[in-house]
Amino acid sequence: MESRSASSFAEFVHEVESLCEFEGTMLFRGQATKGKLLPSIARDTPSHDSTTEEKELIKELRRMGASILPRTDMDDWELLVVAQHFGMKTRLLDWTSNPLAALYFACSDRKKGDVFVYVLSADQFLSENQKGPFEPGKTQVIRPNLNNPRIIAQHGWFTAHKYSEKTKKFVPLEQNREIKKSVIEICIPKSARELLLESLDRHGVSSRTLFPDLEGLCKYLNWKHESTQKGNLLALPQVSTLGKSPHRVV
Repeated sequence: MESRSASSFAEFVHEVESLCEFEGTMLFRGQATKGKLLPSIARDTPSHDSTTEEKELIKELRRMGASILPRTDMDDWELLVVAQHFGMKTRLLDWTSNPLAALYFACSDRKKGDVFVYVLSADQFLSENQKGPFEPGKTQVIRPNLNNPRIIAQHGWFTAHKYSEKTKKFVPLEQNREIKKSVIEICIPKSARELLLESLDRHGVSSRTLFPDLEGLCKYLNWKHESTQKGNLLALPQVSTLGKSPHRVV
């Protein structure tokens, strides 16, 4: 897997444009952890075959959610997408076709330190969903139906991961023999995160636009308030302990 870096908005856009110039479908994922491109159901114990438990979870979601699901005739793929959207652990890993959305998710993560945006050249892994999600097969790229506001706003895509009978585990994409050469890592240094979030906001990418509901708006207003408070603190004159005249920290 090739690794690059970007420490400014312009550098990030340049890297993306250079990668996408001659490619087809490019997908992006932002996260605070280096590598470990695994879905939530497999992240803690990738060697555990969770297929049976996942089938039971989907069965219970269909039964217990019958009165609140969008439709009662949803297939397993559609149910997986709904489950992923509302926080249930699944074998789906979130991606987006919008690189700026991925950059936002990376930089806004609560975990401190460097963050990462992963780029996947997806065309050769696209699936038409002919097989069910729990049938044996290869890890594949899924283009979901745009049936809820967040998936639309986030330009959502997924990779659907399979438990490998050969290796006896869920294999991270960056280690997958067939996929790893199609994955590129862009490292964002921790020192650049705050400025990048401000740049993204100027270009119309924030929690307010990626989560087009009251939760997203309130999260955005909290961030704006915290940013204003930080700016005010930096602008306050600092009094020297040696009795020198106040000075402004630049």
